Amino acid sequence: MDFPMRVQKGFTLIELMVVLAVLAVFVTIALPAFADLMRGVRASSDVSSITTALSLARSEAVKRNQRACVSSASWAAGWEVKQDATGNGNCGDSGDTLIRTFRGVASGATLEVKRSGSPLSEVVYEGSGRQSGGDVVLAYRSVGGACSAARDRDLTVGATGRTKVEACTAP
Repeated sequence: MDFPMRVQKGFTLIELMVVLAVLAVFVTIALPAFADLMRGVRASSDVSSITTALSLARSEAVKRNQRACVSSASWAAGWEVKQDATGNGNCGDSGDTLIRTFRGVASGATLEVKRSGSPLSEVVYEGSGRQSGGDVVLAYRSVGGACSAARDRDLTVGATGRTKVEACTAP
């Protein structure tokens, strides 16, 4: 007596469990690398945004032959580019022209702006494109203020108004 062969459709429970175990191992290995990749992409975007704001302020100062500023009350929350339309040397007046607003840095990241170790609330460009005062250092850190040379950057705005971007150095 011959028994008809059954045709199996689908997966067995054991096959499904093996696939899930292999998938769990891959996810465990790949997730930290993916998170680090995402921090790097966010850091690159943040530094690009900062550089764009500085470049915009400088070009607007030269174009209009008036002071222009990149300013913020809290740099991590965002910054603005303004023209000193009142001509009094302060870009925080109600009569000054707002050119553009920029969003803040990624969650968990920090941005410190200092001149000679003292915090600044604005970077000012003269009508000639030169930056007022001594060198300004903008220190971007992607995670909790700690320097990661692979992601984090120090931007230095010199007296000529040019911005130099370098990998961060540990304090």
